[in-house]
Amino acid sequence: MTGVLIRDCVVGGKSGCSVYCEGGRIVKIGDTAMASPRDSEVIEANGGSLHPGFVDSHCHPFEYSWLKRGVNLTGVANMTGVRLRVLAGIQRANPGEWVSGMGWDQEAFPGRAMPSRTDIDDISPENPVVLSRVCGHVGLLNSKGIEALGFENRTGEEYDRDVKGALTGIVRERALEEALERLPKSAERLASDLQSVETEAARLGLTTLHCIISPGGYREELGALAELSRSGSLSLAYRVYVPPEALEHIETTGLRKKFAGSRLRMNGVKIYADGSLGARTAALREPYSDDPSNSGILRYTDDELSDMVEKVDATGMQAIIHAIGDRAVEQAAEALGRVAGTGNPRRHRIEHASLLPKDLRSKMARHGIRAAVQPLFITSDSWAAGRLGEDRVQDLYPLKSMLAEGIVASGGSDSPVESMSPIFGIWAAMTRGGADPKEALNLEEALSLYTTNGRSNGCDSAEGVNEGSPANLTLLDSDTSGMHPALFRKVGVLATLVDGVAVHSYGTA
Repeated sequence: MTGVLIRDCVVGGKSGCSVYCEGGRIVKIGDTAMASPRDSEVIEANGGSLHPGFVDSHCHPFEYSWLKRGVNLTGVANMTGVRLRVLAGIQRANPGEWVSGMGWDQEAFPGRAMPSRTDIDDISPENPVVLSRVCGHVGLLNSKGIEALGFENRTGEEYDRDVKGALTGIVRERALEEALERLPKSAERLASDLQSVETEAARLGLTTLHCIISPGGYREELGALAELSRSGSLSLAYRVYVPPEALEHIETTGLRKKFAGSRLRMNGVKIYADGSLGARTAALREPYSDDPSNSGILRYTDDELSDMVEKVDATGMQAIIHAIGDRAVEQAAEALGRVAGTGNPRRHRIEHASLLPKDLRSKMARHGIRAAVQPLFITSDSWAAGRLGEDRVQDLYPLKSMLAEGIVASGGSDSPVESMSPIFGIWAAMTRGGADPKEALNLEEALSLYTTNGRSNGCDSAEGVNEGSPANLTLLDSDTSGMHPALFRKVGVLATLVDGVAVHSYGTA
């Protein structure tokens, strides 16, 4: 086929348009009478809206593929459900083999109590088990896992102990990362798993993924991407962010130079400044309202973080810093501000920037520091007022204020923490689940998080649906112009085009 013709779509609010793509670009935009070139693929839009391709500006596709392969604990409402799913995973495993899972959330359990290793020890006498909380910052180990890792005599805030001083099996932050590093990995399996995630992402309308690489599996994950790129098997575009410990690896192996195309590019380095609100490891200026002895965990001192940022900036890459609590955002903004100046030419950014009072928004805007936000967090964090109190929660996820005050914010899922669907993310940005409606975005603003701002924050040009622009496009099944925000959740994706190729389509004629 010579190209793709999308017929009878809405472009920029104008209905009855046809868009022809060839050679990876939009060649012509006309009306419904526009003839289709010979042998071109025709997609009937039937009045659906055509948008620049949706971008997920913060996701973990390899962790998502791991979740799909392991024990999926998403939505489990009690420990009985956890036990049943873990037992099924153990029955599939060989004796002595690690069993892993993700997705539990104690906030959904009766009494909201953290689980303990005693809850799963009796069903896992021969297999070490590690179960990550939905946020990925807290995990549960069974006794066999604690033994295999040599954690029994470890001390510190990353290891929970009961009133008798015994480990409960709950581990946090770096301790969980150390456990996950023990899981078996292979580039071949990861490549296969990633392709299944690509299929789902394309179905959801995503053309570009800002791919966060795991600290414990960066060699295998980068190897999988390299192999898929070499064989021409990548369907989507990837903007890759590695952990600091991978910097030497990407230079000595030449991966940075190999990851330098339009489809696969090495963009930057992801640094963790703190944890999560759900796990009470996000670093706050003041203690948690529901845990007055705890203000969260900072991963680094101010000087350590600044040194890391300066090192990344010197390479010419983006530094992106995970910071959820206001103390961590303050630390990240200070470190990034030192290298960003006022224009921030490297487009350094803060991931999540969840608790963001006015003074920190002003600091970010002053230095041009960008943000990658996750609107679905707003609807998921029903317990946020309990963590922060009624006053502080007013500064949680202030999306409208961020955009109004000049912060370039892009949207993402943090998948597998939340659904990878940008439709759901746009809906959440507009409705906020009823939380603080003054921070709700309109449709144009919400779309910008996943289109123009997503591309800009990934160091791509923020092009729209115009002749000559790259043919990375998302076609929806409805005319969304003037649609009520609550209805947007029901919108479907008719087609997804990457470089002018339909990687997903329901409407082929």
